[in-house]
Order: sequence, then C-alpha cells, then structure tokens
Amino acid sequence: MTTTPVKVPAGWEPYSEHTETIGKAIVYLPTPDNTHRDLLIQAGFSPDDWQISGPVNTRKWMAQVKDDDPIWLYYYKFDVVAGESPEVVQEHVDDLVKLIRRRKHQKSAVPFTKTDAWAFYASDWQIGKKEGNDGTPETIQRVLNGIDQAGEEIKALRKRGRKMPELLFAGLGDILEGTCGFYPGQQFLIDRTRREQGKIARELITSALDYLSPMFDHTTVAAVGGNHGENRSPDGQRITSDGDNDDCAVFEAVQEAFTRAGDNNISWNIMQDELSMAVEVGGVLVGLTHGHIFAKGTTPQMKALNWWMGQDFGFQAVRGTQILVSAHFHHYLCTEHGSRTHFQTPAADPGSKWVRDISGQNTPPGFLTMRLDGTTVRGWDDVKILTPMH
Repeated sequence: MTTTPVKVPAGWEPYSEHTETIGKAIVYLPTPDNTHRDLLIQAGFSPDDWQISGPVNTRKWMAQVKDDDPIWLYYYKFDVVAGESPEVVQEHVDDLVKLIRRRKHQKSAVPFTKTDAWAFYASDWQIGKKEGNDGTPETIQRVLNGIDQAGEEIKALRKRGRKMPELLFAGLGDILEGTCGFYPGQQFLIDRTRREQGKIARELITSALDYLSPMFDHTTVAAVGGNHGENRSPDGQRITSDGDNDDCAVFEAVQEAFTRAGDNNISWNIMQDELSMAVEVGGVLVGLTHGHIFAKGTTPQMKALNWWMGQDFGFQAVRGTQILVSAHFHHYLCTEHGSRTHFQTPAADPGSKWVRDISGQNTPPGFLTMRLDGTTVRGWDDVKILTPMH
C-alpha cells in the first residue's frame, strides 16, 4: 500500500537534539493518543532517564492512500529534561526499604507526652549545584556532617535535662538544584542530572531519619516545596501546578520506604498544592514555608512579616502560628515580632558566586536547630546553628 503524505511544513520535520540536561524533539507516529513513554522512545530518549517537560504540541496531516480513503498522520513536538521515571523511583524505594530494615537500632512507636521537641530544618541543600571546586560531593559531606553534629547536640541537650520526646524534621525546599530555567548558565554549572539529584536527596533524607528518629519517642516530618523543586521549562516558566515539586516528591518516596519497612513511629506532613503549612510540635504551632513567595518589603525580614500578617489575617495555613521558619535567602535571621518569632535558615549549598560578585559577602553554610517548648514565652529555646566542617 503506497501513501502520499502531504508535505510537512517547515519546522515540523522529525528530529531530536539534547545536551546533558535538556533537549527537544519532533516525532511522527501513525496513531493518536501516544503515551509520553512512546514519544520518548520514538525520539531516541530513554524513558528511565528523560522526561517530557511541559505540554506536547500535537498536529496531524492527511495522507492519501492509493485507491483508498485518506488517513491522518500524527506529529508531536515536545521538550525534554533529564529526570526519573516512576519505575526508576520505585526501584530506588525498594533499595531504601532494604536499607531501613537492616538497621538494628530502629524501635517501635511508644506513647509520649508533648512536653517539648527538638527541630532540625533541612533547607537549600541544592544537590547538583557546583560553584568553583565545591559541588555535590562536598554538599553531601556537609549534610552528613550536619546529621552527625545533630546527634551530638541532642545528647548534649539531654545531659542538661531537656526531655525532648519528639523530633521535628522539616524540609523547607530547594533540596535539589534542578537543571534549567532558574538562573542564567545553570545548565553549565550543575554537576548532577535530575535523576541523580533525586536519588542522592532520598538517600540523605533516609540516612538522617534513620539516625535521628530512634533517639525520640516520635518523629514528625514536614516538607514544603521551594522554587528549585518546581517543574519548569528550559526558558524558566513553571509549567504545572504548585504540587508538582521535586522537593516534596523526594520526601514522598522516603515516606513510602519507611512505611513499607514497617516504621510506624513517624508522622508525615508533605505539601500538596499549598505553599505553606503549620505543624504543632512540643506544644508550639510552627509555620513552614520556603520563602520564595514573599513579595512586599525592602528586606527579607519585612518581606516575611508582610507575608505572615497577610496569611494570618486571611485565615490561611500559617494563621495563629507562634513561630515562622523560612529559607530561600540562604542566610540566618532571627526577628521577633512581639510574642512571635521569624527564623530564616542558612543554606548547605556550595554558596553563590553571584552574591559575592554583587555584594562581596559570603553566606557560611549551616543547619538551623532549636528546641520547641510551649511552656515558654517565646515557644523556642536552645537555638543552635550546626556549622559543617570543611
């Protein structure tokens, strides 16, 4: 059977091209309703290592079959980014389950009194970011060193009589760096693909919880998304919903691993479509958000305060919170507003040449920790920034 398709317009000729992190393609398939996996394979991309980014532009042309009725031919145009398939994530979750089950120090949940709690805030790790000679290997070491220091801090506080039966482990976003669309030259600077970033982040979060959680009667995990976790096109446009965020996806995978491993000692609070949340630990209501949605104000402090007041007056998620903890600006702040306190966490990433170039300043890496105690006036005490060893 001979076909005579109409001439394909310029710009729709089938092809594919890519760098290490992004690409684009146009493919022809003789049937409609093809899956993303079908399109990736047809374009020569492994569906385990690449994902379609943004909408798929579909067009069709009529082809004349000799001595028969005309038929439609379908052409698909789309962008791709390096990423993970659900199947690949599930394989890694299986590995994490085995790792968790091998631990001998894991213990079952026991009743606890909500007297006070200890909080560890994980923010702006930006796994995959490279600055000069400092990149992902160094960030991994900073995080692991911070986790080790957290264990020592917990022991030291207990020796001082702090009970702290509960742990708050809060992910405040930008756990991953992403690959494109966040700032000029990002594709050139990253040293890990999205798939590699996600795997490393899941393993670090698992290691942190596997080490810290058994030190407490109960653990509360909370996670909100940051701007670097957003699903963006190569030109920087966010292309899906607020809930489509890698910063939350890595926590969801870790949650599945702990649940399947039989750990019922952890409560999970992971952002869906909202950009902030409130959790009550140690008798204190704590608001959590990344901070990229702060807008009005001349300083980070004023931006946070104006946003917090607007959310409170509008009866949003963080209404009534005594403490607000945010990230995004990469340096530590503590600002009191009457009986309420805003904390801004430092980052654990390799730093920012851009900030140094425009201001001459550098922000030292660190991990914000504190004790939460609803019986105190401020609701917090024993604040400490764990500074990783270089």
